[in-house]
Amino acid sequence: MARFPNAAGPGAAALACLLIASAAPAADPGAAPADTAGLRWAPEVVVTASRYAGEVRLSQQNITAAELRDRLGAADLPLLLEDTPGLHATSDAGNGVGYTYLNIRGFDQKRVGVMINGIPLNDPEDHQVYWVDVPDLASSLQDVQVQRGITNSLGATTAVGGTVNLVTEQHADEPAGRVALQGGSFGTRRGSVAWQTGRIGGGFSGAARWSRIVSDGYRDRTGSRLWGAFWSGRWAGARHTLQANVYTGHEVSQHGWNAAAEADLLVDRRSNPETYPHAVDDFRQPHYELHHRWELSDRVTLVQAAYLIHGEGFYENLKAGVRAGDYSLDHSLGIGADDEVDLVRRKIVDKDQLGWVPHLEIRHAGGRTILGGDLYDFHSDHHGDVLSVAGVADGLQGVDYYRYTGDKQARSVFVNTMFEAAPGLTLIADLQLQHKRYAFRQAELGNFTGGDRHAYDVEYDWFNPKGGVHWELPSRPWGGRATTYLHVGVTRREPTDGELYDTWYGPDDLGVAPLFRTSRGVDQDGDGDTDYLQWSDPYVREEKAVDWELGCSWRGERLSWTLNGYWMDFTNEIVPYGAVDDEGAAIRGNAERTLHRGLELGLTARLADRHELRVAASRSWDEFDAYVATLDPETWESGSFDYAGNPIPLFPNHLASLTLASDFGDFDTRLRLRSVGRQHLDATGRGERTIDGYATLDLGAGLDLSAFAPDLRGARLSLDVRNLLDEAYETSGYWYGGRWLIPAAGRHFEAGVRYDF
Repeated sequence: MARFPNAAGPGAAALACLLIASAAPAADPGAAPADTAGLRWAPEVVVTASRYAGEVRLSQQNITAAELRDRLGAADLPLLLEDTPGLHATSDAGNGVGYTYLNIRGFDQKRVGVMINGIPLNDPEDHQVYWVDVPDLASSLQDVQVQRGITNSLGATTAVGGTVNLVTEQHADEPAGRVALQGGSFGTRRGSVAWQTGRIGGGFSGAARWSRIVSDGYRDRTGSRLWGAFWSGRWAGARHTLQANVYTGHEVSQHGWNAAAEADLLVDRRSNPETYPHAVDDFRQPHYELHHRWELSDRVTLVQAAYLIHGEGFYENLKAGVRAGDYSLDHSLGIGADDEVDLVRRKIVDKDQLGWVPHLEIRHAGGRTILGGDLYDFHSDHHGDVLSVAGVADGLQGVDYYRYTGDKQARSVFVNTMFEAAPGLTLIADLQLQHKRYAFRQAELGNFTGGDRHAYDVEYDWFNPKGGVHWELPSRPWGGRATTYLHVGVTRREPTDGELYDTWYGPDDLGVAPLFRTSRGVDQDGDGDTDYLQWSDPYVREEKAVDWELGCSWRGERLSWTLNGYWMDFTNEIVPYGAVDDEGAAIRGNAERTLHRGLELGLTARLADRHELRVAASRSWDEFDAYVATLDPETWESGSFDYAGNPIPLFPNHLASLTLASDFGDFDTRLRLRSVGRQHLDATGRGERTIDGYATLDLGAGLDLSAFAPDLRGARLSLDVRNLLDEAYETSGYWYGGRWLIPAAGRHFEAGVRYDF
């Protein structure tokens, strides 16, 4: 449970866009029509102000509920979003069930802001998003907007690579329901049932969904047993609307976050180095939301959300040949502190996040202004138990060997305004102030006493300005609508709790101090002895990014496309050194200066009445501009290693997705070619320390059963064959004396039936 070459810069994109614009609202191929995105102050109450409006399209993609249904299976949401320029998804188990991750423009999931109904989903401590804790969430979504780059301040989250903005499904006016059953390779099964009440009088309506997903995983010992539930109740009055959402689930997943040695994969593609049979992650994370919308006047609307996110669970695994004193066994069992033992330990966490997200929208001549902010308080309690020790048969009821707490408070205020300065010319400004504070405390427990017990407090205060201009050409070149836009934004992101601790060990490891420059002893009880060390001045600093975005688009009757270029300058970017710690989390630290540049293309073309081609592609150049590392990724010995000019690890140099969708009435097909470029495993830039690029081919088909029996109206069969050509490839990994890689599944299938009534 790891919770706990000379590149063409934006000038090239600018020249291309301006030439097209001068010869001829931004279209986003693959996006929803304008009425499904943006500032929708109609009947729904959930916060959508965090989205870009349909009339002002920046670097974004919209995926509708219908598109999600076409892609929907047992695979988790990151895999369903892969046909987005610049987005890459991976899976620990290799088949998209269990722990899954996404990155945008090569930035990992911790640096992608994820929101649901305007509420942040990233964990405040480690910034991770645990999709596995909300199984089958995609079944309850109305749509998804993926915003790339540094996005606006309305979303109550800090995002570097981009933002994934989820909105749950709207309540239907009439009663409706659906049942879905699916099954496929690797023992994968999914069942789901959902119901909407429609309007039931007095302005009330409700919706509910329950799902069950089971899979053995492609890799050995990476099975998952998941269930998820969603409930929503809504009341709508003349000027007030109130909606409550509850979504929860329970996941039990076997550990698959450790990569396998390349030599082992040559023998067995499904190899998993975790061999302890009870190495499981067991967690639940219920979410409670209350949304209120108040039409104060024809021009002023207050939309606010209060939420509580509770998390509790554990993971356990076998630790062989460890020092007994590190687990306090010298106290509890009388074993010598330096004796080596084999034991089973369990890491447990309990956490709560309580927050409020208010937005006041004022509509005025020429545009609108939103004043708002967000705040939350977060508390976590982490502790570890020794469950068993080899050779000790009796007397061990569970030994607590560490405990620590984390408390985080975040506050922000912002003003976001859009103004049409001239017909078709929209100016955008966004100003944000942020304050964050994190406090860490180790409890006095076992051998965590005196100088081996630690505490620290860190605070951050930032001003993040953003702005842009969006121009829709008054002419209609080639009979279509053309737009161009320029956007610049500044943002900062604080280190995670793991990045404030050691590069290899953590706060559960005895004798390891956090990554801070200075400390002072604290005599808590006044007896003259040091009770703990209070640390200050962290080595790992917050990262700062300045993002320039320039794009243009054209939308015609049968063809639409968007071309976007970006140039991102980073100061103190927190980057992976290349390896991972003993929980599968990347070891990270600051690089003084880094550059990220890229081009992104989205295109949709209707080739004929029945056939549509969709293209999502990106090419990026990500490199260290100034970076002297202090650890050798080969030996992990201290030193000085200059990596300036080298590629940054784990950023695919290209991503491309080409889909041909055909509709024959009652029968439809989808053929998708997906290509992912080479990724470096460490900062050395050496060619042998990379993950090879790969390409896969997927085939999908759907059949409307009402064509055979009118009584089956609403019933649909589906079949998906993924990796049709049985390509052997890997999606992630690290370098540690060799290539350690996480493989993906070969050819596999999933079939299902869905009935809407």
